[in-house]
Amino acid sequence: MGGFDFDYWKNLAERDPVAYFEARERALRQFIASHPGQEAMLSELQVHIDSTRVLAGGPVQACRELLGHVEDQLMLLSFKLLELQREAIAMQKLVGSNTAVR
Repeated sequence: MGGFDFDYWKNLAERDPVAYFEARERALRQFIASHPGQEAMLSELQVHIDSTRVLAGGPVQACRELLGHVEDQLMLLSFKLLELQREAIAMQKLVGSNTAVR
């Protein structure tokens, strides 16, 4: 992502939309292929992003919907982290009580 040139992509989209979408598709396929073991998940995520963009009716609404999805995933991750922390504390107490008996 460090080599991303926003102006290049913006200008390409304005100058030649067909070339832009072809280049975009190639770039996405290359990125997905560069992450072995995650291709299916990344492809599914890209399909979700593209579908949301098409169905949203406009870029602002698409952005809102995608950010809402990100927020949902972050909340789920936060709940899972809290659950993991509770389990870790319970395990520490269990291990601590077992070592105190010996």
